[in-house]
This record gives sequence, C-alpha cells and structure tokens, in this order.
Amino acid sequence: MKVEFKVGLLALLSVILVIVFAYIMGLMNLFTDSISLNVMYNYAGGIEEGSPVRVMGIKVGKVRKISFNPTFQMPDTKEEVKLKIEISVDRKAWETVRKDSRFFINLAGVIGEKFLEISPGSTGAPAFSPNDFVRGEDPPRIDQLISQSYGLAGKIIDIVTKNEGSVTNVLGQLDKLVNNFNKTLVLLDRTTKNKDIARLLENAIKISDDLVYLTGQLRSKRAEDTYDLVQKLIFRLEPLDGPMIRKFLQEEGVKARVKIF
Repeated sequence: MKVEFKVGLLALLSVILVIVFAYIMGLMNLFTDSISLNVMYNYAGGIEEGSPVRVMGIKVGKVRKISFNPTFQMPDTKEEVKLKIEISVDRKAWETVRKDSRFFINLAGVIGEKFLEISPGSTGAPAFSPNDFVRGEDPPRIDQLISQSYGLAGKIIDIVTKNEGSVTNVLGQLDKLVNNFNKTLVLLDRTTKNKDIARLLENAIKISDDLVYLTGQLRSKRAEDTYDLVQKLIFRLEPLDGPMIRKFLQEEGVKARVKIF
C-alpha cells in the first residue's frame, strides 16, 4: 500500500470523525429540515453566530448569521432597526412560532451562554412565511442600568446631605414618638392590673348592658301602649283649670275623711 493512499485514507477518516463529532455536539445536522427567519434588534446583548435558538426551553435551531443594516425599516411600523439576526427553526417546531410570538435574548444561568428564546404563539394567530422579518425584544443594557443606579444613589446622597438637619430632626421626633408610645402601653398594662380600675370597668360594662336592655324595652309594644295611654291622660286633663282641680280635691278629701272616721 502506497504512502499517498495511506495519507489520503487517514485524512478522509479525520474529516468523517470531525463531521460525526460536530453532529453529536449539535454543531452540524445534515438531516434537519429547518426554516429561516430574520429577527431584528437594536441591541443584541452579546449573542453570537452559532448560539442556540430555543422554544419553551428546547433547542430547535441556531443563529446562522448576524449582519448590520443601517437603512432597514420594519415593514409595518416603519421603525428603524439596524441589526439583523438570521435564525433557523426546525420544521417540527415551526408551527409553534406565530405572529404573536415574542423573541427574547436570554442567558442560560448566571454566567451561561446567550441564546435566543421564542415564546410560542397562539393557534389563532397567523403563521410566518420563510425569511420573514420580525421585531425582537431588545434586552436591557447592564451598563445603562448600573449607570442609572449610580445616578440615583448620587441624588439620594445629595438630598440627604443638603437636608441633614431636617432628616436628623425627623428621626429624633420618630424616636420620641416611639418612646412615648411604649410608655403609654406600660401605663395601660399597669392600669388593667389595678383592682379598683378593673372593678370600675366591670361596673361600667354592666351599666352599659342595663342601658341596652332598657332602650330595648322602650322599643317594645308594651312601652308604646303605655306611652299612648299617658298621652291620652294628659290630653283629657289639659282642659281642666286650677279651681276645678282644687274643688275636686277638696270634695274628694271630705269624702275620704268621712269614710275614715
């Protein structure tokens, strides 16, 4: 066997092994039927070509190409979006990707790899056509968040510094209020343990119960009849004048004495 043939055979075996290794690692899949889709961003958050594409946490494709297009505008909203990410989605998962799906750039773990996450759409929404353009959700920029946090912290420190006296006064007033409240609670605790105060409270409760019972009786049918009877009696006595009442009492008084004696 010639040396050239051995070298060629070894090179061929090496290529086959590389292809098999890439297929096992998911870097290459020659038998997958995939569909392309263009996701537009203004900030990609560090995603790279070859990053996985996932639907419901399952890998269904990858990022094929990242390109810049400074003059691109979305067909429906006319929004200027300058970054195009071409992705491939397996046909088995293509039916879950709809017009109302959302496209996020996510992170696997705290320091894991970046991937493009697609939220599944509703069955009633229209489907995408191959190579359609869709607007993705721009991820938050950590540098801007940190900068805004520093700015907010600086403003808080500046406010506290300028109003240090007022803040100290407010804290002092709050401290006094808490102390007075604690003293009041202690005084109430001592008061409830005093026998005379406890008996006074018990009597007050009994009096209030009696008043409740009395007012309840005043609302009864019997009390209403008594009130009507008194009102009628007063109405009958109203026409009588003083002399007639005096004469009545004198005559009745004489009769009473005669009967007694």
